[in-house]
Amino acid sequence: KEYIPKSTNLERLGFVQAYRGVYDEAKKALKFGIRLAVNKNDKQGEGLGKAFLSQISSLNGEYQFAKALAGEAWELAATQRLERDFIRAAYCQGNTALHLNDFKTADERLHHALKRVRAVQVVEDELQILIALAEFYRRKNEAQKARAQLDDVWEYAEQGPYPIFHADALNVLAQIEIDAGNQDAAIAAATKAYQKAWCDGPPYAYHYGLQNAKRLLEELGAAVPELLPFDASKFEPMPEVDIDAMEDE
Repeated sequence: KEYIPKSTNLERLGFVQAYRGVYDEAKKALKFGIRLAVNKNDKQGEGLGKAFLSQISSLNGEYQFAKALAGEAWELAATQRLERDFIRAAYCQGNTALHLNDFKTADERLHHALKRVRAVQVVEDELQILIALAEFYRRKNEAQKARAQLDDVWEYAEQGPYPIFHADALNVLAQIEIDAGNQDAAIAAATKAYQKAWCDGPPYAYHYGLQNAKRLLEELGAAVPELLPFDASKFEPMPEVDIDAMEDE
């Protein structure tokens, strides 16, 4: 089996924790992974960790911090010139710019990322970029273009399946429908987003997508779906990971 450095394991652990909404633990794991990469002079691993940390910081609303990390990730991507590192960093730059209302930068960086990702065909990265572009056009009041981006998402999101990206796309669609005054369509989209983000149920749900869908449904005066809770008996117990203890080693 291919050897995966500990720093990469920690970075991926942090990313998964962030999807669950455990942001403090996620950042701890990612920052530890980045430090290990720096200590080994692994600039590619450092860039990967900073791109991941940028993404989860955006999920937690820390956009200025995410912007700085995205810039560092872009610079570090030149170390080994792996195409996916450039794509991920450009997406992070565009996504943070979008949330900071820097539409010019968001436009350039997201379209740059889309062009590169379509040349190498990495579906999960393309889905994230398309969803960000849909939100970009929605914020610019270009609903038709926003819907066109989402039209490229649905089939791949369903077939993957990619429930996390599917939930994000549906939440954007719900907001588009709200903007257009289509309450029933908005409720339908937000309800489906909630269902997709539920995954196996909390604590193994997509926290960001779930909270966004819940907020939209409450704003629309609609009922939040009652779904089956997480059933621990269906899965092997998750191993306990003590990041603090690992740092002391």
